[in-house]
Formats: sequence, structure tokens, C-alpha cells
Amino acid sequence: MALLSYEVTTQVAVVLLPLVVIYWLLYPWFFSPLRNIPGPWWAGYTKWWLVYKTWAGVRAKTIHELHLKYGPWVRVSPNEISTSDSKAITAIYGVNSEFTKTEFYQYQLRGMTDAKPELFTMADRKAHAKRRRELAHLFSMSTITEYEDIIQRNVRECLDLISAEGKEGKASNLYDWWHYLSMDITCELCFGMGFDMLHKGAENPYIKDMYGSLTIEPVRWHFGWLNKYASLAPFKFIRDAEACSVRGYQRGTKMVREYKLKENKGRDKDLLQKMIDARDDTGRPLQDEDLNVQSTSFILAGSHTTSSSLTWIVWRILKSPEIHRKLNDELDAALGTTDRKAIPAHAKLDNLTYLNCIIKEGLRIDTSVPGSTPRYVPPEGAVMGDYALPGRTIVSVQAYTTHRDPDVFPDPDRFWPERWLNETAEMRHLYIPFGADGPRKCIGIHLAYMELRVILAALFHRFDLKFAGEVSDESMDMHELWLAAPVAQNLSVIATEKEKA
Repeated sequence: MALLSYEVTTQVAVVLLPLVVIYWLLYPWFFSPLRNIPGPWWAGYTKWWLVYKTWAGVRAKTIHELHLKYGPWVRVSPNEISTSDSKAITAIYGVNSEFTKTEFYQYQLRGMTDAKPELFTMADRKAHAKRRRELAHLFSMSTITEYEDIIQRNVRECLDLISAEGKEGKASNLYDWWHYLSMDITCELCFGMGFDMLHKGAENPYIKDMYGSLTIEPVRWHFGWLNKYASLAPFKFIRDAEACSVRGYQRGTKMVREYKLKENKGRDKDLLQKMIDARDDTGRPLQDEDLNVQSTSFILAGSHTTSSSLTWIVWRILKSPEIHRKLNDELDAALGTTDRKAIPAHAKLDNLTYLNCIIKEGLRIDTSVPGSTPRYVPPEGAVMGDYALPGRTIVSVQAYTTHRDPDVFPDPDRFWPERWLNETAEMRHLYIPFGADGPRKCIGIHLAYMELRVILAALFHRFDLKFAGEVSDESMDMHELWLAAPVAQNLSVIATEKEKA
């Protein structure tokens, strides 16, 4: 009897297995609800090709190339769609959107937060709205003016160090300097103290662990659930990254605890103090775990993006003598030429037309967060473009592609600040370096613009800059995991003090 059952099972398997294989082969073409959305044939079968592109740091560029080939709607994996349709932006990311964040966000900082979400990673809409109300005042225009003296003091220190290198005939790697500067500014804003990276480099153990935790971002992107088991991974680099996450979280928790115990907790302008003072709608304060994860998140978000953007913008300016000359003329006219070492007040820079055009164009063409920001289609599904998308389909828009729409940004791969002199509504709509307009837009946008304006104005007003040797376009190409940076992580220049007029 057992032998008969075995034979029957074998016969059924022999019949069913080919049918299953045939169905699997035919499904993407005839049965999948996404079958009509164009894309490479292999995307209907697997996401592993995209995992490889993510690991190689070219995910955003690869998806952009697919858009150039297939149009505004592209299937990039069996259940994931990328779109550059401008009409889809509001539907996916707008105030009344029912599209929710995917697991990609929920596991971004899992090791450091023990799965406790912060503002960026919160998937729950109500929880996110509540947290944003609690923290929005930290980065309002009226509040960030309190931070200006911190920014100016650190910028002055950084430029003095660059000047010292120039006087000795040494090249200055601006990528490193901007990295140290932005980290010192952000840490001082968060904890009321800098980590003195301008003088010590990335030696602080808290910062080293934060950097180390980011080395497995490609794993987190596609297989976030694996983070739960990262400490048991067979690959040492994954275990090391997880250990960095745990240590970083523990050190951050200790810093928050010590900060709260200090009799003099620092200036009222410290972000941590403002978060301690914050209350929700019922009058309850943030828990210590929330204070730590929010501080860590602000440090990561406020340093990597700023340093990469500054590096690319300076490179673009120095590549174009005409743009360089126009910027120098505008800065001299606005700031004078008698005291070039003075760090300009932000109020003098906010309305400088050409400086702001340069910054906008820099953030358009070299976006430090260029890639997909994935969302789930609502359970009931949605009709977008010419397609009916079933619930739980992953759909996203990426800034790298919307910023290169040739109908809105003619000659999109050209760095041309003048295009912003005639800014249109459609340009504003597709310009999303800080996220699309809506409840998820970067909370620190005003602070970021202040830093970019002050640093760039102070640098070019004070120094004559030239490349220290050849800087190839390839060395400045984008390498993107989640945050992007120049692939060589180097922009070496010779800085010479300008003479007073």
C-alpha cells in the first residue's frame, strides 16, 4: 500500500512539476496584473538583477536608463514599478495619499533602534503625523536662525584650516573637509557639543560606528527582514556592520542619558533640549529611546547629504569659468571686498539670485538622495497612468529621473544655473531633492539651504580655488546605496587667499 502511494505521488509530481514550471514561465507574460507595464523581460521573474545593481551603487542610474528606453512607467521587479509620470507624484506622496511606506523604511536603522521607528522610518501615517507635529518647530525658519552662530563658527574654523593647507602649498580634499564640517555642525546642533572632527577626523567611536553600520545598506534595501538575524550571518562584514549598529545605539543612548543628567543641559537651541521639551497632543514628552534615535537620524541625514552636495557643487562651479566668474561678481557686490574672512550672515545670502540658482541646479543634477522612495499601493488597488495596479504593488518615483525630464529641464545633463531664472510650476513639481511636497518632505530643508548658502558663499568669497591636478568626470560620478557620494570621495583643490580690494 505504501509502495502504491509512493508511485501515485511520484506520478502526480511528474505531471504537476512541468505544469508549475510552465505556469511560472508564462505568468509574467499572460497572468500577472503588471504584465502590460513595459520593462526588461527578466524583471518579471526576479529582483536579483536589481539587487546586484543596488550593491554596485548604480541602482538609480540603471532605473533611469530603463525610463529612457521604456517611458514613464517601468517594471523593475515582479512586484515593483518605477514611474516618472509627474501626475503620479501627488497621488503617491501627497497630503491625502493612501500609499504607505514599505518594509524598506521599517528596517533602515533596525540594529541601532531595536526596530523602534523614527520620523523617517515611520510607516504608520498617524504616528508619523504626530511625531512631525512634535518636531516641526525644531526646523522652522524662525528657529533655524538660532543655529546660525554655530554654523558660522564651524565654517570659519574649517576655512581657516583649508587656508593653512593652501599657505603650505598643500592640496585640500574638500570632500573630507565638508564631511567633517557638516558632521561637527550637526552634532553640535543635536547634542550641544561638537565631536571636533575638523581636527581629529572620523576618530570619534560614535561616528565610526554610525559609518560602519551603513556598509550593508544594499542588504537592508532588498532584504530588510534579514537584519533581525544579521548578528548570525555567515559573512563577517554583515556581522561587523550589525555590531556597529548595536554599539552606536548604546553609545547614543548613553549620550542622551548623560545630557539629561547635566545640571546645565546646554543652550536652549540644542535640538536635543528642544526634543526633551517637546510634548505631544496629550502633554507627554518623548521617551529616551525616541530621543536617541531621532538624534542619530538627524546626524546621518544632516551630514552625508550636505557634504556630497557641497562637493559636487564646488566641482561644477570650478569646471565652468563663466559660472565661477558670475558667482564671484555677485558675492563681491553683495558682501564687499574689505573683509573676505568674515562669514556672511544668511540674511545677506537668502536673496542672492545666482547663488541660489547654482544651489538649485546643483541639487537637481547631483542629487544626494537620488533613488527610489518606495510605497505600497493601497489594498483596494489604484489606477495610475494607463495601468491598474493591484494592492501591495510597490511603486516609486526617483529624483534622479524626474530631475532629468527633458521636456521640463532642457539639456538635462548640462549644469546650467540660468535655467532657474525662469522657474516654472512644473520645474518646482519635479524638483524633489528633499522629497516630494507632502507630509514626508524632509523636515530639515531650511537648515540644509542655510548651510549650503553660507558655506559656498564664504568659500568662494574668500579663496581663489583651482583643481590640484586633473579631476576626471569619472571620479566625480555618483555612487549610490541609499545616500549618494562621488565615487572617488575626493575633490582636491589649492586654496589661495584673495587679496582685499
